[in-house]
Amino acid sequence: MDLGDYVIDIDDESPDLAVVVERPDETIADRPVTAEDSDARTVADDNPEYGPETPAVVVTFVTGLDAEWPDWPDAAPDELATGTRDHDVKRYTFPETRLSTVPAEDADALHESQTTVDMAALQTHLEDAGWTTEREGLLLTVEKFDEQYHIHPTGDVDGDGRVRQPLTNIVENYTT
Repeated sequence: MDLGDYVIDIDDESPDLAVVVERPDETIADRPVTAEDSDARTVADDNPEYGPETPAVVVTFVTGLDAEWPDWPDAAPDELATGTRDHDVKRYTFPETRLSTVPAEDADALHESQTTVDMAALQTHLEDAGWTTEREGLLLTVEKFDEQYHIHPTGDVDGDGRVRQPLTNIVENYTT
């Protein structure tokens, strides 16, 4: 996981796209959380299911970047940490193993598109209808009648087969 990589929180059923802006040389046990309630705690305290020696990763959500620093895509990866501070973009520290990188083409499509699919609800619906599903990052792979399809968070459906059009219709019902 490198600076500038797109990531999602694997613990979130409907994750928002984020960007890695800093790789501090700290574990989650060493990284304090800035809290409004002034309680002194660490990222490890907020993430007890992750080992305290897990490396810390600082991210910011793309929506925050777009709102506070519209020119952020032109910044070099090593300028993201300073740029987010200079533009007051909220930053969040996660355990490294709680994040999953997102392929650039999926991240670009999601970032450029206002259309998104409620992937968690769609996956539940398809499983209830007898589809085999597997979610990896933002991509949902589904299979039925020995036909496999890939559903992107933008609503695009990859794959050819006799149930592609009905699947596309179902995906449209979960598009916001």
